[in-house]
Amino acid sequence: MNFRGKRNYSFIWILMVLFAISISGPVPQAHAGFWDWVTGVSELPSDFNELKSKYDQIEQNLNASKEHYETVMQQLNIENEQLRLKNEQLTERLLLLEEEDQQQKKHVRLIIQGTLTLIGLLLLCFAVTRVLRVMVWRRNR
Repeated sequence: MNFRGKRNYSFIWILMVLFAISISGPVPQAHAGFWDWVTGVSELPSDFNELKSKYDQIEQNLNASKEHYETVMQQLNIENEQLRLKNEQLTERLLLLEEEDQQQKKHVRLIIQGTLTLIGLLLLCFAVTRVLRVMVWRRNR
C-alpha cells in the first residue's frame, strides 16, 4: 500500500509541473479591436447584397429551366399522344391486312381443293369408263 501512495503523489507532482510550464509560456495577443468589429459588421451588407443578387440570379435560372422543362414536357406529351394514335391506326391496319391474308389463303385453299376434286372426278370417270368398256368387251366376246 505504501508503494501505491508514493506513485499517486509522484503523478500529482508531474501534473503540477506540466501545468506550471504551460502557464508560464508566452500568451498570444489579440489584434482585433472595436474598429475591426465595426468594419466587419459594415462589410456584411455588401456581402449580403452580392449573395442576394446571386440567389436571385439562380432563382431566375431555376424558373427559366422550370418553364423550359414544362414546355418540353407538353411538347413531348403531345408528340406521345400523336404517336399513340398513329400506333393504334397501324395496329388496326395490320389486323385488317392479316384478316385479308387469311381470307386470301382460305380462297386459294378452296380453289386448290376444287381443282383437285375436279381432277379426281375426271380420273374416276375415265377409270369407270375404261372398266365398263373392258367389261362390255368381255361380254361381247
